Amino acid sequence: MIEWEAVEAMVQTWLDVINYTFDTAIKALTISPFETTASVMEKAMSAVEGVALVLVSLFFVMQLCSDAMLLKIQSYEQVFKLFFKFILAKVLVQNSRGIMGIIFNGFNDIAEDLTGDFTGFLETFGTDSIIEKPESAGFMNINYILKLQEATPSYWILLGSCLVIYLVLLGRLFEIVVYTVIAPIPLSTFAGEGWHEIAKSFIKSYAAVCLQGIIVVIMFYAFTQIAEVLGGTSTMGITVTALSLALGVMKSGQWSRQALGV
Repeated sequence: MIEWEAVEAMVQTWLDVINYTFDTAIKALTISPFETTASVMEKAMSAVEGVALVLVSLFFVMQLCSDAMLLKIQSYEQVFKLFFKFILAKVLVQNSRGIMGIIFNGFNDIAEDLTGDFTGFLETFGTDSIIEKPESAGFMNINYILKLQEATPSYWILLGSCLVIYLVLLGRLFEIVVYTVIAPIPLSTFAGEGWHEIAKSFIKSYAAVCLQGIIVVIMFYAFTQIAEVLGGTSTMGITVTALSLALGVMKSGQWSRQALGV
């Protein structure tokens, strides 16, 4: 026969697993790729930077030839303007990692400050939020076993929600790394006449990925309040809210892009 204390211990183990998965997701949210993958990024960016500098030179030559053929160059000021644009684009390309780091750290510092209070996905809920003790144990404590079986789907839903959140945040980390590595190429378009929008759009997209972290943290804060509105500390309220949270995290990237008009 299983005793109720054993059932509660098992449910507490479930909560510990869920909270551990959530904590792992939080770590993925606050990891800085500029610190953990510095050597890898530097090697990749050095190769990409060479291509970007070639593009900057091509943009400069194309603009110079175009203006010369159209007789637009009539003073030293116009020549100086072309050279200044070329030098500016070259500086942006060679310092792209630092520029991306400034944008990322600005958003990530806010996310880290907000996540300082998190200790788990269900830190404010106890075992009684997942399973309630029946009024009677029944024959050979069969009611305890039935209650445990009823709570099992909720456990898997909560754990699945945490895994979805973790995968989304891990994907965001990969996206930031890729954006940072290829940054020199879109930034090189500052040297081309009529190509500026590419660089501007890239910076807005990068900022949107960074903003996604803050949006996710805000949803984490709202989880407890919404769970209480839907069902207090009931299993149904927590489960439904966890599913909604997982779906919200999946949509957070789209929301952040809409917020910045990307």
